[in-house]
Amino acid sequence: MKATTANRGLPADPLELYMREARSHTLLTPEQEKTALEKLVTARNRWLTAFLHTEPALRVVWEDLRKWKGGDVAALSLIPGPPRPADEDSGPTHFAKRLYRVFARHVARHPTRPFRGRRATLKLVRSIIFVGFRPGPLQRYRLAAVTSANAKAKARIRRTRGRFMEVRAPLIEKNLRLVMKVAHNFVPGPMPYAELIQEGNLGLIRSTESFHPRFGVRFSTYAYLWIRQAILRALENKSRTIRLPVSLTQALRKLEKEQNQASIEPGERRPITGPLTNPSVSRPILSLDHGMDDDTDLAQIIADRRNPGPDVMPQTHDTGDFVRSSLATLPDRQRLILRLRFGIDGARAHTLTEIGDLLGVSAERIRQLQKQAFDSLREGPDGKLLSQLMLD
Repeated sequence: MKATTANRGLPADPLELYMREARSHTLLTPEQEKTALEKLVTARNRWLTAFLHTEPALRVVWEDLRKWKGGDVAALSLIPGPPRPADEDSGPTHFAKRLYRVFARHVARHPTRPFRGRRATLKLVRSIIFVGFRPGPLQRYRLAAVTSANAKAKARIRRTRGRFMEVRAPLIEKNLRLVMKVAHNFVPGPMPYAELIQEGNLGLIRSTESFHPRFGVRFSTYAYLWIRQAILRALENKSRTIRLPVSLTQALRKLEKEQNQASIEPGERRPITGPLTNPSVSRPILSLDHGMDDDTDLAQIIADRRNPGPDVMPQTHDTGDFVRSSLATLPDRQRLILRLRFGIDGARAHTLTEIGDLLGVSAERIRQLQKQAFDSLREGPDGKLLSQLMLD
């Protein structure tokens, strides 16, 4: 008989199994982390060069830099920076200015097709790699390069990407415990601990794509910010049934933090202003089964009586198909009279006089033809069912 999970000493809970696996990875020493980061940066730079050293990718980079120059995008949305810049010369804005000047001079020297030729654009690629870009812009640049690349170039991009993923895997595994520690700070909360770990792992993976030695910090320090940001963004986007704008969720979190501070005296509350005064923002989502008493629930109170319910619409559709199939057994003239009289497949119901004017006969003749049509339907194979529908 095969040994069960419990007999082998393995936990039945997948989360506990994952946590045990994550704890099995030893932490990196400063020397080991330095060696791993050197390999990471080398493999990543080769991957970046594979798709950045193309005309479509450089064209998109130049478009982003011009948008930054025009004030349409912020430098921080394109270029990462150290956790705590020592001065303005180490922040994203400084490097955006330097990179823009490099591109502007190159475009001025090559006005027709500035990003054509690998030798002429090598300095641009090296400048981009030195400055670094965030994962979001890099993904757009890679997509632009792959879309118009030939088979050989695509294979080179995939090969260097695969090598980069192999090199960064040990660095990610060694920092899984950091993700668990950061995620634990948000427990209890609106999202389960397992989902918080998953979101934090995504932040850890993204940090490997934007870390730069010029930041002057350890990788774990830089990864901590990406892990925390990924978890906070997941809480803002996924923790509510109805998603709120990021600005509102940040304001709610800030308000809750201020009200829980020990500096606020008991009984003293800060005034709530702006969109936060809306009850739909500050109150939790209620179930439709929630009611004021045992006999009335919220679904009955807020139901829209003007529109048919979801159970009525399919029934109405089936009834319409049945009536149309029954009318198909009548002569053309009688079928047309009933369609016009009761507004079947039409905009509105018509009077006997209107139908008579349309067909060139009197209203009395239309009434007689209508009676003949009813008699034919009543005596037909669907007569009993049609009579039952009339009673309902």
